[in-house]
Amino acid sequence: MSELNIDVQTDLLQAIQGHADGVSFEAKGLKLQDIRLSEIKLQTDDIDINPFKVLFGQIELEHPINAETRMVIKEADINQALKLDLVRNLLEKFLTFNAETSIVSMYPQNLQLRLPGDNKIEIEGEIVLDSGLENKPLKLKADLRLVSLEKPIILDAFQCNTPDGIDLEVMNALIDKINKLRKSPDFEFKDAALRLTYAEVQQGSIMLQAQTNLQQIPDNIPIKS
Repeated sequence: MSELNIDVQTDLLQAIQGHADGVSFEAKGLKLQDIRLSEIKLQTDDIDINPFKVLFGQIELEHPINAETRMVIKEADINQALKLDLVRNLLEKFLTFNAETSIVSMYPQNLQLRLPGDNKIEIEGEIVLDSGLENKPLKLKADLRLVSLEKPIILDAFQCNTPDGIDLEVMNALIDKINKLRKSPDFEFKDAALRLTYAEVQQGSIMLQAQTNLQQIPDNIPIKS
C-alpha cells in the first residue's frame, strides 16, 4: 500500500480566488505509469487551481506548473520497470545513435541491474544490435560508475559473448551517446516533463532530483488538513 499526502499551501480567500502559494506532495510506494517509487517528494511554485475541485479534496491545475522533485527508486523496482513497454521504448529511443558509417539501434530484451554501492551500476542481459545491415543478438555484462551528472560515466568492465564482438566504432558512439544523455538528461512522460539535476547511486537504490514541469497533478488523493 502506498502512503500519500498532499498539502495545499493556501488560505480560504486564496482558494476561492483559485490561487495557492504552492503544493507539496509526499508519497511512499507510489506507482506512476506502473513504475514504483520507493519515495517521492515534490514542491511546486505558486499555482492557479480550480477552486471548486479543492472543495472536494481534488487539485486541478489551470496552467502547467514547475516543481522541484526528489525520487528514490529501489533496485527491484528498477528491474520490474525494465520489463515495461514504456521503459523499453524509452531505452530503444535513447539507444539509437549515429556511428561513423550507419545508424545503430540497440533493443533490450532481458536486462537486470544491480546496485552494489560505491556509485556502481552492474548491468547484465541480452540486447539485439541493429547496425542497419544485420541484427545481432548479444549477451553482455557491463560495470559502470556514475559519480555525478557533472562527471563522465566510467566504464570499468564490459563483456560480450558474440564471437565477432562489437565494433570499436559502435562502442565509442554508444559511450558518446550515453555521455550526451548525462549532460542533457531530459525526459517526457504523460502530463509531465523533467530534467535531472542530481543523481546518486546508492546501495540497492538510486536517488534522483529533477526540475519538473507538470501539466496536471493526480486527483483523488487525500489532501492534508
